[in-house]
Amino acid sequence: SLPLDLRNRIASLRLDGSSSAASIRLLGDQWQRPRVGLITLESDEGQPLLSDLHYVRSALGPHAQLIDGDLDALLAEDVSVLVMTDSARSDDQRIVDFVNEGGVLIRFAGPRLAAQGDDLLPVILREGGRLFGGSLNWDEPQRIASFPDTSPFAGLPADNSATIDRQVLAQPGSATPDRVWARLEDGTPLVTAMRQGEGWVVLFHVTAGPDWSDLPLTG
Repeated sequence: SLPLDLRNRIASLRLDGSSSAASIRLLGDQWQRPRVGLITLESDEGQPLLSDLHYVRSALGPHAQLIDGDLDALLAEDVSVLVMTDSARSDDQRIVDFVNEGGVLIRFAGPRLAAQGDDLLPVILREGGRLFGGSLNWDEPQRIASFPDTSPFAGLPADNSATIDRQVLAQPGSATPDRVWARLEDGTPLVTAMRQGEGWVVLFHVTAGPDWSDLPLTG
C-alpha cells in the first residue's frame, strides 16, 4: 500500500537482517502501474454500463491507475496516458502538447470520426467508414490477422472468436507498415500508431464498445 509514484520507483525488495540471494526480489515493469486518464463527458455518466468507457475500464483496470475527468483535471494529475473515445473527441491544443511532450494518446473510432477525421491521427482516414453490408462492404465480418513482427503485439495469439463488423478505413498509402500494429484478414488496419514528438498517438479503427465489433467482449 504505497502512493503510485513511490511504488513505480521500487527496484527491489530485501529482507532485513539476511544477506542471501533468496532474500532479494528484483521488481520488473510488471510491478509498475501507469496513471491513465479517461476523458469523460457528462453524457457518459448517465448509462455507465452502455458507455464505451465501461469496456476501457474493464480492460485497463487490473493494469493501471485509472482517473476519470475532463481534460483540465486529467492533465493536473500528471497522467502518462490519455484515452479518448469517439464521444470525447477533442481537437484541444493541450492534447497535442501532451503527446509532443512524451504522453501517449489512445483513441477509438466511432461515427463522429468516420464522418470527419482530424490532424491528431496516425493515418489519414477515408470518410464514411466501412461496414458489413455497406457500400464499402465485405461479404462477411472480418477476423484479426496474425500480428506483424514489428508490432508491440507480436507473439500474442490473435483471438479467432473476435469479428469486426465496421471500421474506419485509412487512405491508401498512409498506413505504412511501420504504423500498423494490427490488421484484419483482408489486410486493412485495425490498430495504427505514430510517433509524434516525444510521445505516441495510437488509433483503434473500431469503437471501444461492442457497437462495431465483438473485440471488447473477448479476453
